[in-house]
Amino acid sequence: MEASRTTGGCWRRSDLSDELPVLWQYSFSNFNEKARWALDYKGIRHERRSLMPGGPRAMSFVRRGTLPALDLDGERFVDSTVIIAALEERQPEPALYPADPEERRRAVELEDFLDENAGHDMRRVGFWEAKQDLAWATRFMTTDQPGAKAAVGRVGLRAAFPFVWSFMSKRYDFDEESVMRSREVLEASLDRIESERAGGDYLVGDAFSVADLTAASLFYPLVWPPEFQYELPEKPTGELFEALHDHPGLDWIAGIWRRHRGEPATSLPSPARP
Repeated sequence: MEASRTTGGCWRRSDLSDELPVLWQYSFSNFNEKARWALDYKGIRHERRSLMPGGPRAMSFVRRGTLPALDLDGERFVDSTVIIAALEERQPEPALYPADPEERRRAVELEDFLDENAGHDMRRVGFWEAKQDLAWATRFMTTDQPGAKAAVGRVGLRAAFPFVWSFMSKRYDFDEESVMRSREVLEASLDRIESERAGGDYLVGDAFSVADLTAASLFYPLVWPPEFQYELPEKPTGELFEALHDHPGLDWIAGIWRRHRGEPATSLPSPARP
C-alpha cells in the first residue's frame, strides 16, 4: 500500500483517541524520521515538536533516554522501534508488520539489525563528517527551526561545539578508528539489504513493511531524498560519504522514498521548542 500523500500525515483523523499524539523530535535525525514515517504511513494525525539540539528541553530528553519520543494515550514511548510497536498494536492497518508469521519474524529481525548496524553507525559517520564543516553542521541541526530561532541556534551551537562534541564523543564513541569501523558496517549493511531483497522490490515478501521503512529512514543521509519533509542544506560530500556513493543499495533506497514517502511537504506544522 502506498503511503498517505497528505501533508506529513497530520491532517487525517486517527482511531487512536481524540487527543493528538505528540512526537518530540529532532527533525534532521534518521531515527526520528523512522517514527515520523510510521505515523504518516498509518495516517495518524499528530503534532510534532521539534527541539533544538543542546537546548534545555532537548537535554531533558537526553538525560532520560533519547529521541524520538511519542506521547500517546497518556503514555510516553521512547525509541523509534518501541513507537512503531505501539502504533501497530493500536492501529494495525495499514500494517507495517507482515501478517505471515515467518515474514513478520524476518521483518522485525531486519529492523533490529538495521537499527544496530545502520542507524547508530550512520550517526557516527555523519557527525564525524559534519565536524569538518561547522557552518554546514549548524544549518543541518537547525533544520525546521524558524528563521530567527535558527540563526540564534546556529550561533549557540558553534559557541557550544567543544562541549557538544565532548558529550557526543563520550555518548557515541567518536574517534577516527570507530568512525572507520562504522563506515565498514554501513557498507556491510547495504550489502545485506541487496542480499535480502535479491533483486525484488521489498526486503520481505512482496509488500512494504517495517524493514523497508527502517532501511530507507536510517540511510537517508546517503540519499538526501527530495521527498524529505523538511528543507535540508546541500548534500554532504565528505570522503566517508563518497566512499559509499555508488553502492547499488542506495538506488533501491531512493526508490522506496519515491514510492512510499509521498511528495515533500512545504508547509508542515511543526512547532519548535527550545
